[in-house]
Amino acid sequence: MGMTATSPVDILDNLPKDGSDLEITINSGGGEVDAANEIYTALRNYPGKVTTQIESSAYSAASIIAMAGDTVQISPVAQLMIHNSSTVAGGNHNDLDKTSNALKSTDKAIAKAYAVKTGRPVDEFLALMDKETWINADDALELGLVDEIMTFDKEPVTNAVGNVLPQKVLNRVKILISENQELKNNVTNSKSSEHDKLVQTKLAILHGGKI
Repeated sequence: MGMTATSPVDILDNLPKDGSDLEITINSGGGEVDAANEIYTALRNYPGKVTTQIESSAYSAASIIAMAGDTVQISPVAQLMIHNSSTVAGGNHNDLDKTSNALKSTDKAIAKAYAVKTGRPVDEFLALMDKETWINADDALELGLVDEIMTFDKEPVTNAVGNVLPQKVLNRVKILISENQELKNNVTNSKSSEHDKLVQTKLAILHGGKI
C-alpha cells in the first residue's frame, strides 16, 4: 500500500470500500505482535481476495501478516523468519511467572496463524519458533507457508564474465547456423548436379552417343 511503517489503523483506513481485490507487499523485519495480529484479522475478514507478496523479508511479526493472504507469494530470494515472542519484564517471581505464561500463550497464538495456513500441527511450528528458524522460498513452499514462488517474465540478467550468452544472442546464433547450413546444402546440390552431368557425358561417349 506504499507505506514504510504500517499500523492497524493504516490498514483499516485504506481497505477499499467496494471489496475489490488487494495486493499487499511485505518487506519487514517485524514489530509488535498485537499490531500484527490485528492486521492479520482485518485482512482475513476482508471480503475481497487478498494476495500477500513477500518481496524480501517477512520476519517475526511480519510473517503473521503474510499468512493473511488468500494467496501468499514469495520472491525466490526472499525469506521468512519465525521465533518466540519476547519482552522485558521485572518484579518478583510471581510477576515473572505471569510474564512467562503470557509469552507462551502468545507463541501458541502466533503458531496458530502458521498452522491455519498450512494445515500442519501447531506444535510443529512451536518447535521451529523455539529454534528461531529462517525459511527460504523453497522451504516455505514445501511447508505450505506460501502458495507460489514469484516468477519474472523479463529476460534474465547474466554474469558478464561468465560463459552464458543472453537469449537474444543465442537465438541469433541459431539463425546464423541454420542459414549457413542451408548455404552449404545449396552448394553441395550444385556440385552434385555438375558431377552428374559430367558422368552422363562420359557414359554417352562410351556408348557412342552424341553429346
